[in-house]
Amino acid sequence: MQLDQQAVVVVMLVVYASTLAISLGLLAALRLSPAGRLWAVGHLLLSAAGLALAFNVSSRHVYVSAVAAAVYIGGRLLVYRGVRVYYGLAPWDRSLALGVSLAGLALLGAAGMADSYARLHVVGYGCLAVVASLTLLTLLHAHGARRSIGAPLVVLATLVHLANQLAGVAAGLAGTVFSGPFYASNASAVLTLAPLAATLLGLFGFTLMATEQVIAANESGARFDALTRLLNRGALDKAATSLVAAWERHGQPLSCLVIDVDHFKQVNDRNGHHAGDTVLKLIAEAIDNSRRASDVAGRYGGEEFCILCPHTDEGQATALANRILKKVRAIPLPGAPAAFASVSIGVAELRGGVAGPEGLWRSLFAAADRALYAAKEFGRDRYALASWMAPATRPVPGDVGDSAHVPSR
Repeated sequence: MQLDQQAVVVVMLVVYASTLAISLGLLAALRLSPAGRLWAVGHLLLSAAGLALAFNVSSRHVYVSAVAAAVYIGGRLLVYRGVRVYYGLAPWDRSLALGVSLAGLALLGAAGMADSYARLHVVGYGCLAVVASLTLLTLLHAHGARRSIGAPLVVLATLVHLANQLAGVAAGLAGTVFSGPFYASNASAVLTLAPLAATLLGLFGFTLMATEQVIAANESGARFDALTRLLNRGALDKAATSLVAAWERHGQPLSCLVIDVDHFKQVNDRNGHHAGDTVLKLIAEAIDNSRRASDVAGRYGGEEFCILCPHTDEGQATALANRILKKVRAIPLPGAPAAFASVSIGVAELRGGVAGPEGLWRSLFAAADRALYAAKEFGRDRYALASWMAPATRPVPGDVGDSAHVPSR
């Protein structure tokens, strides 16, 4: 089945007008997704260039075709950049800008030569085939690390585009071009409509991927502290009640560490809140790198952190406290060359008490918090155990590297 020129122009106008309207809407809707913004802008360029090419089919202005083809390639390169950003790869800004420049110069050069439309066809489709190949390789290589419902749709659309572009290069070499890049005189309905349908399919797939990214970011923001990337207080409380409920069912030990940064107000007062934020982030990294995979760490508020250690008794939890003390002592404080950060740590094991997971969690945290204040009272930069809080037998809280401070159990 063959399509005449008028039918092709009508289909192109409908498809690219639709994608233009959709892209304008997506540009606003996906503003929170860096990759989504790139995909929306890229499809805006694709749609504008597609409309220009469709309107130019009858007038056959060769330089209009060349410029529109360059814009079209620029749109595809923006889409490819969005794929790289989505998967956390280097965006290749300079390389892609150089690619657009070279493609534009090649198209303008081809427009001034004999058999200009055939040359435009070969150069335009050749550039697009390279971009499609890079996009496909990136999608296939990175998809396993970040699964998405929309990614298979984008892969399928890219495969269709690549097949069409290779056919376009062949058409240009065979001299069967009718009136400029992206249109051949002997094109069948399948070869003409398939890439247009793939454009819509790809736009839908990219929209799904960007939407999933926005949803994931919102969920992450609801659970994680923006500064330290540890769990926030709400998420920590939820995890704690779940672990306490498991303790009620199975009776496995559960310990809690409450950690407070020593003299943190002085850091803020002397160096400003930005410096204080940097110290908090470094301490959070030390905490996160010290804990086991099964431990749950969060920022409880301000300069206070908390770690929940399932299947861990109070004595075993001191090993984690020691690791944290060591790592934090290696963090230099701003504005003081010889000064380093320190924390005080309270350690408690859940031993029963108020019924119900929430009541038990409050009781566990309160015990660890009391031990924390004991550690501060005895000089800071050390840990204390809740079990030491009996007035008659209260020892000096423990200090890493000094076994004399750690009572025998």
